[in-house]
Amino acid sequence: MMEELSLHILDIVENSINAKATRVDIEVDINKEENLITIKVTDNGKGMDEKTLENVKDPFFTTKTTRKVGLGVSFLDEIAQLTGGSLDIESKLGIGTTIKLKLPIDHPDRPPLGDIVSTLITLLATNPCVWIVYRETRNGKSWEFNSKEVEELLGDYAWLGKIKEVLYNSYKEFTGGELI
Repeated sequence: MMEELSLHILDIVENSINAKATRVDIEVDINKEENLITIKVTDNGKGMDEKTLENVKDPFFTTKTTRKVGLGVSFLDEIAQLTGGSLDIESKLGIGTTIKLKLPIDHPDRPPLGDIVSTLITLLATNPCVWIVYRETRNGKSWEFNSKEVEELLGDYAWLGKIKEVLYNSYKEFTGGELI
């Protein structure tokens, strides 16, 4: 199992990109009053048929030909079950997929959110043509990263070299260095 939720987000987004998504929206809502962290990933990829959707949480089911197991979603499902949270997946062929994970913040088995900035940098560096929008809300205060806006501001793909410092500084300011 992956040690950080940010790595699970990376895995989900990579699945979206493999499903031909050109846009992926990632929403993280951290609400201490409700003791809840919600992670929602929505893509405009090819979507899943009913059979795939029924089996996607099974660790021994995969549509990939390079391996015989599909552990990513099953690990998320296991985390949800261990913590009393939930994992919901909606998908429509030709439209896309939404994965929504809800976990109690204070449960000892909940992995930390982790290094979300490194996750975003990895996604951007390896998939510069995919539009990635990341929104995080912490008790009503929001932070957003939109790869299209940054590309328009800095020009073409030259922005990839500058993005690490900008993202880390902006996100650190937003979180105040607080780990969740």
